[in-house]
Amino acid sequence: MKWLFIVLTVCASSCGDVLCAAGMSEGEEVGNLGPHGILRAVRYIVTRRRVILGGVAYAAAFFALLGLLSTSQLSVAIPATALSFVLDTVAASFLLHEHVPWKRWVGVVCVCAGLVLAVQPAPLARTSAAAPAVQTHQDQASHDQARADHLHNQRTPAEVLAKP
Repeated sequence: MKWLFIVLTVCASSCGDVLCAAGMSEGEEVGNLGPHGILRAVRYIVTRRRVILGGVAYAAAFFALLGLLSTSQLSVAIPATALSFVLDTVAASFLLHEHVPWKRWVGVVCVCAGLVLAVQPAPLARTSAAAPAVQTHQDQASHDQARADHLHNQRTPAEVLAKP
C-alpha cells in the first residue's frame, strides 16, 4: 500500500506542477504586488483551466501524502516524494519544451541516487537459532521489571525536600 501512495503522491504533485506552470506561463508575469496587481493575479488564476486543474492535482497529492504518512515513517515518505523533482524535470523538458542544462540532469541523477539510499529498508537484526523470539520477550520482561524497581525505589519530591 505504501508504494501505491508514493506513486499517487508523486504523480499528482508532478501533474499539479506541470499544469500550473503551463497555465501561469500563458499570461503576463505577476509583478505588481499591490492590491490591484494581486486582484488581477487572482482573477487570472481562477479563470485558467490548467491552473485550476493543477490545484485539484495538488489537493489529490496532499491527500495521497496523508495516506502515505499513515502507512510509512516520515524518514521514508518524504524522501520518496522527491521523485517528483525527477518527474518535473523530465516533464519540463519533454512536455513544456524547456531547456534543461546538463548540470540539472546531473542533479536529477543525484536525487535518484539519494532516493535509492533513503528508501531502502533498514537491515533486520539477526537472531540466532539459540536465541529465539521467546528470549527477546524475556529480555523485555526483565527490562520492564528493572524499570519498575527503579521507579519504586526513587524518593518522592516530598522526601527530597524533607531530607537535607
